[in-house]
Amino acid sequence: MFRSIEAIVLQLISHKDHSAIAKFFTRDSGLTACWISSLHGKSSGIRSSSLQPLTIVNTVITQRETRQLLTLKEVQVSFFPSNIYNTIEKSAIAIFIAELLSHIIKESETDEALFDFLKESILLLDSTTEKCANFHLVFMLNLANHLGLLPKSSFSAQTPYLDLEEGIYQAHTPMHKAFLYPGESEYISKLSAVDMTSFATIAISPALRKNILHGLLKYFEIHTGMSPLKSHLVLEEVF
Repeated sequence: MFRSIEAIVLQLISHKDHSAIAKFFTRDSGLTACWISSLHGKSSGIRSSSLQPLTIVNTVITQRETRQLLTLKEVQVSFFPSNIYNTIEKSAIAIFIAELLSHIIKESETDEALFDFLKESILLLDSTTEKCANFHLVFMLNLANHLGLLPKSSFSAQTPYLDLEEGIYQAHTPMHKAFLYPGESEYISKLSAVDMTSFATIAISPALRKNILHGLLKYFEIHTGMSPLKSHLVLEEVF
């Protein structure tokens, strides 16, 4: 059975003998992993250049009754984020976003609103001429909103500590270590109110940005069960 699916490339895992596994987030089937029998061979119609992270593609996928893993038969690039991969800053963000999504999206269910948000974010990152130092922070908080993970209470002078385990702003430091101090908590509250198109409107120092990123990564680890990422280390070097 063949299916034509619009998809966002998240990850390409190469295997021996020119084979690979591609992970996509698709509009109608959620997270999808596909087997590619020949990726680099001369006769292959699929090239790794078409499967860079955050590339938007149209795929033809087949599923056989005797195989659990889907097979990628054809891929056609709908949008290649060339401006992203022409700059160190944007490419670092793209690799981080792709790794983040690969770790937290586990459901193979339709979520068109999430797909549209991701697609719009990719197009924005590719086209923007603004400085992108805060893009990944605003993206993470907008993603948390889509996943229903934003803190349930509000930051204030009376509730200045963000408890990462409970997902609430509170008056005092909790009994555990998973919390943020008022400086980081205030900016997470401010960034939570910013949509993707306004990602460059809030100025943040590099040291504070690093602390906020660490806090958000911990928050995602607690509330999604994701394992620690590696690509954020590059972001810290770049920004």
